Amino acid sequence: MNEQPHTAKESTQPRYILALDGGGMRGIVPAVLIHQISELLVSMGDERPFYSHFDLIAGTSTGALLALTLTAPIERTRLQIEDRGPSYIYAPENPTFWQRFRKAKVEPTRIGTLPWGIDTASLERLYRDHGRTIFPKSQSRIIGQIFVDKYDEAPLEQFLQETFGDIALSEAVVPTLIMSYDTEEGRPFSMISSDSHEFLFWEAARASSAAPTFFKPAFLQDRTLGRQMTLIDGGVVANNPSLYAYIEAKRLYPRAQSYHILSLSTASSDFSFKVGGAGTGVMGWIDPAKGAPIQKIYATAQMQNVDQIASAIPELTYTRIHTPLAEEYKLDETGASALNAMANEARAIFSLHKERIEAYAAHLAARTVFDQLTPLPIDAQRPRQAVLIPPPPEREMPALSSLDSLLRRYQLSDTEEKP
Repeated sequence: MNEQPHTAKESTQPRYILALDGGGMRGIVPAVLIHQISELLVSMGDERPFYSHFDLIAGTSTGALLALTLTAPIERTRLQIEDRGPSYIYAPENPTFWQRFRKAKVEPTRIGTLPWGIDTASLERLYRDHGRTIFPKSQSRIIGQIFVDKYDEAPLEQFLQETFGDIALSEAVVPTLIMSYDTEEGRPFSMISSDSHEFLFWEAARASSAAPTFFKPAFLQDRTLGRQMTLIDGGVVANNPSLYAYIEAKRLYPRAQSYHILSLSTASSDFSFKVGGAGTGVMGWIDPAKGAPIQKIYATAQMQNVDQIASAIPELTYTRIHTPLAEEYKLDETGASALNAMANEARAIFSLHKERIEAYAAHLAARTVFDQLTPLPIDAQRPRQAVLIPPPPEREMPALSSLDSLLRRYQLSDTEEKP
């Protein structure tokens, strides 16, 4: 009988990858899809933590936040822990010659317990409860946004720090990849749990969500190289992180016989722009009233390229779940009616793609080897639930508008002192 491989690098088993797009508050769409897929797995008799089905989870921007909530050691966060019993890992069956001859049933041997994960139903609530914390309503003026970013980064950073504490990215329960962009080096920067540069979970989320014009860049200290980095939203280079995830999976599992990506979009619309015979000029291409056409064309083309390339790789099965929403919601849309509409459309998207999702989920449910993670002891108990971060009050959140930021930066006042 062939000897079992000793490490994940040596194993030839298929590898499964979850890739999560960026898209601001439209992240409620993949959040709902994740819960729907989790419930589908339960209906197949598989109650194991959602994260445990994947060999790598990758995310960009809002997808990075989702990825990190899935792969964080849940007992050290302020996230909702799933209400399930222990999920055991069993040793591969290795019957003796006599047992095989007699076709005797071999009792499985428990060798560990899968760490508990997040309650996937709570992912949708994160957007509903805390969207207004990250994107508070402000009375910002266009002139202010010309000089400073739309939102103060302090509420975002506070939320991330309260959620993840001081958890190091290297402590992710399964391999994790977070996309950002290093402006000083002028290149994409992948924050990966296997080579984390000592970044923390909250820092990875902050870097990947530093959307230009919305938030300041993340100025983070690379504790390995001893230099400060200026990082912005990974969406500028890989809003769909699937190809970077594939490259990382190849590095982690070089002998895998195949790779299978489940890519969940934030249901953005493809963008088209009609240019008249006289052209449009610089302002026409960047006009905010028209949705900044040049930026949207770049973003749409980038994701179309990923779809084409990923679909053409022979050893890669690429399952892309994407249907545009009926309305193109803004990245910072936090209204209850808009969130309700997006969540309902996400459930419709699940139904529309259910046959393809079921085919992918069947492979996940059949998984028996978990060499991508470190199991808990077989007598591990469900961790105690930490106090959840309360949602902000229903009243309008006080916000630091872009005009306020401009005045504060230059130590000015928007009111004249009367003598």
